[in-house]
Amino acid sequence: MINNTLPPGWHPSLSVPPDTQDAKRWAWIVHILYIASFFAGITSIPGVIVAYLKRRDALGTIYESHFTYAIRTFWLGLVFAIVTTTLCFVLVGYAILPFFFIWWLIRVIRPVVALMDNRPIANPTGFF
Repeated sequence: MINNTLPPGWHPSLSVPPDTQDAKRWAWIVHILYIASFFAGITSIPGVIVAYLKRRDALGTIYESHFTYAIRTFWLGLVFAIVTTTLCFVLVGYAILPFFFIWWLIRVIRPVVALMDNRPIANPTGFF
């Protein structure tokens, strides 16, 4: 019996459909650029650009959620950074800064673990 829910080219013994290897590679590149942003903050900009460019190519695959998550991480992080930086002028931002760092760390590690397990991000539009 043929299972019509499987994508074309997918065989149950494969861990990743063959046509998604390119999407997986680009997802890794995006996440590596985000990790590099801990050392050079500007690398998240090319990361989000790649995520926008490759999300359409990954439609219907587990990697679509990775690109959506990366895009959302960038924009939420940018807003969070602006608010925190602004609040630093009244010294409150310094108390928020560690939470922002932990949040960004979670948002960077979580997709790497999912990629290693060949699974999508459970809630790509969530806050964590």
